[in-house]
Amino acid sequence: MIQEAIESGMARRELLETLGGLRISDFIPPHAGEPVADYAARATGELMVRYLAQDKDDTVPPV
Repeated sequence: MIQEAIESGMARRELLETLGGLRISDFIPPHAGEPVADYAARATGELMVRYLAQDKDDTVPPV
């Protein structure tokens, strides 16, 4: 999942900061019986959403 997140545009540092020291599977647990490819896609998407939601530089409201 780390490679998928990086290929989606996250820097390794950003990914590690978002995870806060947790493993990806602890941060975003897989669903029971979820195929690995489906989990990778879902976890990558959730990581990006969580990363964007914590953007510290986004202090100015949109115009």
